[in-house]
Amino acid sequence: MEIDIEYEVLNHNNAACTVTDADIEEAVRSGAPLPRAIVMAMGKSHDEKYLECLYPVLYHEANYMRLDAAISIFNLNGRKGLEALKEKERSIAPADFDRLPCEKAVFQAMIIRIEEGPEGILRYFRSDEGLDIVKYCLLSYYTSGYRFKEEDVRLISIVTREFIDKKLKRIKKTTREDWIEFVYFALESLWITARDTEVLTQMSDEADEELADVLQKVLDCKATNEIKELIADIAKGMKRDYALKVLRSLKGKAGGGDARRAYKKALKHFNIMEDEL
Repeated sequence: MEIDIEYEVLNHNNAACTVTDADIEEAVRSGAPLPRAIVMAMGKSHDEKYLECLYPVLYHEANYMRLDAAISIFNLNGRKGLEALKEKERSIAPADFDRLPCEKAVFQAMIIRIEEGPEGILRYFRSDEGLDIVKYCLLSYYTSGYRFKEEDVRLISIVTREFIDKKLKRIKKTTREDWIEFVYFALESLWITARDTEVLTQMSDEADEELADVLQKVLDCKATNEIKELIADIAKGMKRDYALKVLRSLKGKAGGGDARRAYKKALKHFNIMEDEL
């Protein structure tokens, strides 16, 4: 008997909802336009038979539907869906680079990741060439449903470290608001990794050390309470020794509200009291 898996997704009202494999199949059989929740669930199913269903949604009238379809194609098999993604990217006028959110930039980021891997993303990010708006979107495809690997975590750590070190000229010019936004979304990707996978507990010591170090450095940069909350939640998914390094850096800095609660939950997760850190 097949298990009817459930997927947590968003509907057209941006509200959380649950979709099952049976729901996806019924939507396909109906022949009706696919709702947002189904499009997102297809990407989380990791069943490549849905690729053909998603290609037409790349041309949906709603921007969020087009991007959801692209992310689902990327999650299912970006290599197989590459030509469809490239065709869609070419159809978007260069004037889109002047808009926010920039759909063309997100598609270009996905294409670089598929064709050139993490090394290509890092090359583009560090290059003096290319568009800043594309560089800003280079981690935008790391969402729930993506099959994270150690190389992805290391890429996110390295790029985040670039924002901390501020050696690149354009990062030196970044406003505090934009800095916080980029770092927040990078850490959100790591939080998804910790929540949805076991990757952070299976990495090499070198990758663990990189991640722990970058999280500690972020905390030294006047981290917001939202960022502190994310860091505490990420720590719960890490190996104990490295997680405790991060939590020690949070000690006395967790503040109040959700950040403090996340910190306390992380301590409880590792069965340790604050004064034992």
